[in-house]
Amino acid sequence: MAPVRGGSEQLRFVHALCVMQIPGLPFKARSLQFLRQLLAPERRNTCVAAARRVSPELKQLQEAHPGRLVLTHVDVADESSISDWAKGLAEQGTKLDVVINNAGVYGPRSQQLDSMTRDIVLDVFTTNALGPLLVVQQLRRQRVLKRPALVANVTSKMGSVDDNTSGACYAYRASKSALNIMTKSMAIDLAPEGVTCVLLHPGYVRTPMTGGAGLIDVDASVGGMISVLETRELSGRWYAFDGKEIPW
Repeated sequence: MAPVRGGSEQLRFVHALCVMQIPGLPFKARSLQFLRQLLAPERRNTCVAAARRVSPELKQLQEAHPGRLVLTHVDVADESSISDWAKGLAEQGTKLDVVINNAGVYGPRSQQLDSMTRDIVLDVFTTNALGPLLVVQQLRRQRVLKRPALVANVTSKMGSVDDNTSGACYAYRASKSALNIMTKSMAIDLAPEGVTCVLLHPGYVRTPMTGGAGLIDVDASVGGMISVLETRELSGRWYAFDGKEIPW
């Protein structure tokens, strides 16, 4: 396999991890689509799915790709769960080339100033920001990450300070802004070790959460993000699914 640093390498012949938080749309649909595309026969990858609950769809995907998809359990909102899960991967001899952190929650539909509470904000923040940070921390600590390796954290344009022209959505925006700056720090800290960290924005995707509204389908969104990982200079950068860089 060619070094996984982004810019020109294809995501083929790699051992990839997709971290999910099921149930939860659109995150569930996007995670499943990442796995479907990474498991395409021509890519010849093997994958690990990490989810709070193994859904029927995950089991079906595993059955469709015998020997190429391992299902594991983790709750990214629980620090001890992440630690135990990473130790389990290490004990099994798992080594990962690519990590895609896609677990996420939106929180309450209405996130106006007057409705915010400490618990609402911290619940969203714990999954969306601390979850990916602790996943990478524990995979590194347990020596599960290969060198070189690629870490892609799926964020949202709603975490962009520059793009915030409509306000509200306090918990979700704050959690994604936190993930963004954490990923930037990880990119700096882990670059000397050969670990590349990048942020991905999936776009405005048609899902049940958006009531069927949106500009693209989930397969096009995921296909675009994978293309970004294969064609752009990645370390410490933030790209939309269409390859455009997003202002912080």
